[in-house]
Amino acid sequence: MTASLTCRKIHSLESGSVYAWETAEGVTGNILIDPEGSVARPCTPEGIPLGDMLLDKNIGNVENPDPDPKLRRAFLIVASAIFQEGERQGKLPDAITRTYW
Repeated sequence: MTASLTCRKIHSLESGSVYAWETAEGVTGNILIDPEGSVARPCTPEGIPLGDMLLDKNIGNVENPDPDPKLRRAFLIVASAIFQEGERQGKLPDAITRTYW
């Protein structure tokens, strides 16, 4: 099964960069990447963290995973795509489109 992800930066705040994202499956959300570009957490469009789930790329594990498997999977895919593109570009990206299987 092929799926896709689109993600774009909608805000740059003191607390980090906020991205709006959507998968081809129709799952949507927002994610906050801290100013150092190493911690991701679900958030509101205004950058207010939602729940306790977070991913620290230095540790590599999701802490306090959301019980919804679709949301948890989408969060991991989005955070990973942003982190990978940030490493590739040397800065957080403005937009990302990914296709995956």
